[in-house]
Amino acid sequence: MTPDNLHSKDGFGFFREASLPLSIALVIPVGVLLVLLGLLLFPVNLGLIPFSPDGQLGLLLVIMAIQMLALGETPMGQYRRSWLLIVIGIAFAAMGIFSCIVPGILTGVIQLLLALLNISGGVILLGKRFLPMLHGAGDPAAEPAALPPILKRLLVTQTVLNVVAIAFGISMLLPGLVPGTVIAGIVVINGLLLFVLVSILLKLG
Repeated sequence: MTPDNLHSKDGFGFFREASLPLSIALVIPVGVLLVLLGLLLFPVNLGLIPFSPDGQLGLLLVIMAIQMLALGETPMGQYRRSWLLIVIGIAFAAMGIFSCIVPGILTGVIQLLLALLNISGGVILLGKRFLPMLHGAGDPAAEPAALPPILKRLLVTQTVLNVVAIAFGISMLLPGLVPGTVIAGIVVINGLLLFVLVSILLKLG
């Protein structure tokens, strides 16, 4: 080990190497984006500041693409990083970058794509989590053991995240159905829940 490596690991304060897994590190900018976006949507809905929906949708799609390319993480769960997933991730990144640079062309397509991904992802993950419990209901041999408190918090946080993702997808699919301030609140809650998820995962790690 070189002296530079020793110095980076044994530093102090902000100069110390951060033991933060890549999977968790990629969740943090998503949380920052959603909280900031939700807070900005309040003055946007009041007409106080301008808003670029193309930039919002493009940035969301680019971050999703990075998660797919780096970890195989998708709104519908984590999968093996096959070449198909890599190609889809590159296509998503290209669409998101194009939307940020050239507004007004892919807005509707990306909005529909993100809406369907959030809704289907939330439904699929909720189904994977609770359908086995429903199938085993009433069977004493299939009753799960009591979960530790931190795992219960993880389960509740993931469940609420899935429900919020479905609500966010519906609000994007039917923009006139939900008031703008409610959408802003949903986005902020989604971002804050991601920070709660990060803290739980760090404790479990």
